[in-house]
Amino acid sequence: KDVLRDLLPKSPVYSKDIFVLFNYQNKIVRLIVKFIKYKNNSSLRKRVAGFLYEEIVDISSEIALFEGAPPVLVPMPMSKKEKRSRGFNQCEELVREIQKLSGDNIEVSYNTLKKIKETERQTKLSREERVENVKESMTAAPQQRGSRPNTVIVLDDVYTTGASLAEARRALLAASYKRVIGLFIAH
Repeated sequence: KDVLRDLLPKSPVYSKDIFVLFNYQNKIVRLIVKFIKYKNNSSLRKRVAGFLYEEIVDISSEIALFEGAPPVLVPMPMSKKEKRSRGFNQCEELVREIQKLSGDNIEVSYNTLKKIKETERQTKLSREERVENVKESMTAAPQQRGSRPNTVIVLDDVYTTGASLAEARRALLAASYKRVIGLFIAH
């Protein structure tokens, strides 16, 4: 049993198709996210990927049972400009760690969801500005007719207003996926 996971406060978010591990109000949780997001800290990334993997296994087994196929895991995309500036996409890095943990047990795609429009950083924007900022900023590769899976789990670091997830959901549903689940480290 991992003591760190038990010590960190659980997220207060309980919503259909949104899964959040920890409460961002906690100083340690904020530091963990910051070190993964801006410093690409590999030991914290591996640790958190383990927690996310456990959550994905739970979510996936239920989906596979009821929908006949497990979901595909995709990282929240980042604009080319921002990725160049930062040097990495922390969500892609987390998905890579999860992929290592899962062997071939989880289907992963790095090109299903793409950011097609440069957007402002969301951190300083109001809820309404966030929604407007990300509007039509993503696209999803069309799902092949009759192919599986029909469900996508979008992995992101922090859930604030849900604007980015809503935009990802819009793009994925337009590409014929049936269900989009958001998985986050913190809210």
